[in-house]
Amino acid sequence: MRERCGRKHMDKDSRLIIEEGIAGGKSARRIAKEAGVSPSTVVREARSNRTVSERGSRQGANLSVRCVHRKDCTMSGTACPTCTGLLVLCRDCRTRSCIDHCREYERRMCPKTGTWPYVCPPSCSKKAYCGFPTCRYRAEEAQAAYEERLRSSRTGIDADEEELERIKAIVVPLVRQGHSFEAICIAHGDELGVCPRTLYSWQEKGILGTADIELPGKVRMRPRKRARPKGRPRIDRSGREYADFLSLPLADKVRAVQCDSVEGMQSNAHDILSMHLVARHFQLYLRKRHADAAATVAAIDRVEAAMGSCAAFEAAFGILLLDRGIEFDDFEGIERSMLEPGRRRCRVFWCDPQESNQKSECERNHEQLRRILPKRHADMDALSDADVALACSHVNSYPLAGMQDICPFGGLGELVPAAALARLGVVRLPSDEVVLKPSLLGHAYVK
Repeated sequence: MRERCGRKHMDKDSRLIIEEGIAGGKSARRIAKEAGVSPSTVVREARSNRTVSERGSRQGANLSVRCVHRKDCTMSGTACPTCTGLLVLCRDCRTRSCIDHCREYERRMCPKTGTWPYVCPPSCSKKAYCGFPTCRYRAEEAQAAYEERLRSSRTGIDADEEELERIKAIVVPLVRQGHSFEAICIAHGDELGVCPRTLYSWQEKGILGTADIELPGKVRMRPRKRARPKGRPRIDRSGREYADFLSLPLADKVRAVQCDSVEGMQSNAHDILSMHLVARHFQLYLRKRHADAAATVAAIDRVEAAMGSCAAFEAAFGILLLDRGIEFDDFEGIERSMLEPGRRRCRVFWCDPQESNQKSECERNHEQLRRILPKRHADMDALSDADVALACSHVNSYPLAGMQDICPFGGLGELVPAAALARLGVVRLPSDEVVLKPSLLGHAYVK
């Protein structure tokens, strides 16, 4: 179940949960519990963002049956501009689709789609010959409908057609007499109800129908420079590029630890830091805040504290190969020892942009973790540090063919002592007790 986190709008992950819940015949209350929202939100979403499609019709079919007013309709030759059947009621006309032109037309819906789940029931016995519009809920279509509605609500102007015509009747003649918008607002401010900046904005959009040349001073005004939003600060990666990593001695490259972030749903505020000791096939997992450089440093501090000394940490995690995610930007914090301030505990190197294959071993090893926390179905916010340590214990206790059928724990030796791992909650399990299924952390699995 997803925790309620004060989200103002539903996201695509929530809509996927609703789609799968409707397809599985679940109640709105149960879906709401899984999505972390209220039942009324689920009901409103299903009704508002479902896709309604008219069914096709055979030639000559009487389409007036699709209107809710079909029984009481008295239209005759007035709905269609070129109708010749003046003596025939529109509801009896079979020559054209009168419903396409009638201003009184109102779509007739199936009673079964008027209540939860507001879609056509898959087992409906009348499906083969039903004339009602089809209703379905698809997360992709619902998200697109929501985004389009959001865009349309933020476009246009804050005035109806009648009010706009009234304002234009005052403004346009005065502009053509050489008045500026400022002068017009001074003289007619109470009548207009808008400021000069609004009039300039409407003029730039072509709403007023006036040209720049008609406005005193407008042609001499330069567009205002907008301050660029502050982006991600530039990182000095000199000496830490992938080419620099390749120039290291073979012994250092072999002991490199590849780091990555394993993400959950798009709305999650947490993810998992993975530290893969390539030569030992061991992968350490730590829960942290998503896309947070300080959280990454704090997670690595936990590992150093568990190891007991800067020297022990450096022996096992002395060379780190990272991607260019924002969570790895604070390389100084990553390299700086927590136990011995002023001493460097490791060296950081970055892969080239968009080259995840440069740490392919780490990427491939995530397959085992994804068996427990499937992509797009894992709620990382529902996990605790103990849950992540449990997953780490099971993944690393799984026998690997490439290690002569021993598990990664068996290949660690004294490099990372069992006592250090135990401080992080990671312990070796008997192979028969290993579980690599979502049921291991079922509370974090979202269908």
